[in-house]
Amino acid sequence: MRVLVVGAGPAGCTAAVALGARGHEVTVVEVGARIRPSGPGLVLQSAPMRALDSLGLLGACLERGYAHDEIDLCDARGAVRTTLRPPSLLPGRPASIAVSRVALAEVLLGAVTASGSELRLGTTVTALADHGDRVEVGLSGGTTRTVDVVVGADGLHSQTRRSVLPDAPAPRATGQLVWRAPAPRPAGVSRYSMLDGGPELGKVGVVPVSDDALYVWLLEPDRGAPRPAPERLAEAFRDRLRSFGGPVPLVAGSPLGEVDVRSLQSLLVPLPWSRGRTVLVGDAVHTTTPQMAYGVGMAIEDAVVLAEVLAEDDDVPAALRRFGERRFDRCRLVVETSVRLGEWEQYPPGDPSLPGRLTGEVLAELARPA
Repeated sequence: MRVLVVGAGPAGCTAAVALGARGHEVTVVEVGARIRPSGPGLVLQSAPMRALDSLGLLGACLERGYAHDEIDLCDARGAVRTTLRPPSLLPGRPASIAVSRVALAEVLLGAVTASGSELRLGTTVTALADHGDRVEVGLSGGTTRTVDVVVGADGLHSQTRRSVLPDAPAPRATGQLVWRAPAPRPAGVSRYSMLDGGPELGKVGVVPVSDDALYVWLLEPDRGAPRPAPERLAEAFRDRLRSFGGPVPLVAGSPLGEVDVRSLQSLLVPLPWSRGRTVLVGDAVHTTTPQMAYGVGMAIEDAVVLAEVLAEDDDVPAALRRFGERRFDRCRLVVETSVRLGEWEQYPPGDPSLPGRLTGEVLAELARPA
C-alpha cells in the first residue's frame, strides 16, 4: 500500500519504519525545513523499548543513550527516601534508557532512510479527499499524492486532527510548568535522581543521557506569571534549582544548554481515531504529561500496532478503527494516571503512599504486551 505519514517526530518516523518493514511504500512529510526535536531528553521504559526492539532500533538507542536500572527518589536536600527498581521486560537489557531527543531523532531518521521511505521536509498537507478506495492528498507547492492510507502524526496541535476529526476536544492545561535544559554530566552524577520539594518548590529530575551529558527538569505550579525573556531563562531556571540539594548544585553550576519552559497540556481524543482511510497516532490523539515518562513510548507502540493491524485486514477503514480500539484503553491509562499524579504534586493526598502505589500498579499493567 501507499502510505503518507504527516509529521517526522518519533510517532511519524517509527510509523514509517514499521510500515516500511511490512513492504508498504511510505512517504513522510514534515512542515519544518529541518528536524528540530522539542526538549533536551527523554526516558524510554521497558515497554516502548520492547517495541523499538521489534523494529530493530533498540541497539542503536542503547548505543546513543544511558542505561538506568534504578531511580533514586529523594527529598529536596537530596537524601534518598527510596530507590525504584523496575523490572526489565527484555533479557539482558536495562529497565529503561535515557537518551537525548537529538540522538533519538538521528536514530529514527536514519532508520526511515534505510527503510526506503521518502522524507519531504518543508512540506505540509493542504487538502484531504477520501474517495473510499483511495485518498487524494494536496501538498504545499501545489502537488498532489494518491495514497491508500494517511497517518496523522503531527502532534498536539495536529492539523490532520482538525481536518478529519473537527469535533475532537482541545488540549487542556493541567496547571503545571515544566522547565528543561541539557547540561554536561559531572563525573559524580551517574544515577537518575528525582528530588521532591513539595507544592511550593516543585520537583526536580537529574537524568544522565550519555557518558558526558544529562538533562535536568523541574515541575512547578503554573501560577500564570509572565515568562522570563529568552536571555534570562537560564538565570531563572538556576534560581529555581537553588532550593535543591543532592546532585542539583553540581548541575546548576554547569553551563546549561537551551532552556525549554512550557505549560503542560493533556489530550485524550475519544474513539474513533480514524475516518475512512486516515488515522491519527501519538500526541495527535493522546498527549500526556511527563509524570509516567510514557509519552514518546506510547507513540512508538502506536507505530508497531498500526503496522500489525494493517497487515491483518485488507479492509483499511476497519483495520484503522480496530487500531484505535486496541490502543485506547492503554493510552487512556497513561494520560489519566499522569494527570492524576500531577494533581497530587500540586495538592498532595492525605495518604502519601498513594502516588507510589498508583505508579506501581500502572507500570505493571503497561508491562503487558501492547
